[in-house]
Amino acid sequence: MSDHTEAIPFIAFREPDGFVLTDEARAFLSELDNKPLGIISIVGKYRTGKSYFVNKVLLDSNENKGFAVGPTINPCTKGLWLWKKPISVANENSGEEFNVLIMDTEGFGGIDENVNHDTRIFLFSLLLSSYFIFNSVGNIDENALNSLSLIINLAKDVKIKNEGEPTEEEIAEAFPSFLWCIRDFVLEMQDTSGMKITSKQYLENSLSHQKGTSE
Repeated sequence: MSDHTEAIPFIAFREPDGFVLTDEARAFLSELDNKPLGIISIVGKYRTGKSYFVNKVLLDSNENKGFAVGPTINPCTKGLWLWKKPISVANENSGEEFNVLIMDTEGFGGIDENVNHDTRIFLFSLLLSSYFIFNSVGNIDENALNSLSLIINLAKDVKIKNEGEPTEEEIAEAFPSFLWCIRDFVLEMQDTSGMKITSKQYLENSLSHQKGTSE
């Protein structure tokens, strides 16, 4: 098990109130300096190594420190959690320094939760993040695309302004940057002719219209 003393609950689910901002998070956020703030979050199905990925890649932890991970079939992360140590980053264009917080989220599809619960976790992550990582295991298949479609459909319901349809520029400003992290992928990337393709081409091919499937 990881030593996660620097991880604090951010938004927790508590009966009968539902999702609430925790006192720990409120106190931590109020103590941050006045630098601009960004949040990197990771979402995906439960027990697919989201927390492990964050610990090893984003927190660069080579010791047993980071968000909680475990060997059982039960989800380790419940609600949304923050790493208590901001990462100082410089804007590559302006050089301005800003703080980045790492946010781990409860995995969707847990046997003890319903779709409505998962939807709220997705929405919190989508609306709070500057950079949104979608974590999945194996090749891009129907299950992976169904999970991604949930994010897209949720995004359609988010209201950006009071009147009129938002422009593409307004949508881009309102939503976080997106990264799809595909784990344990061992297949060779080739097209139907056997030619090698890039990861971007593989994604585009997977998202293309197929006969006999729904929108």
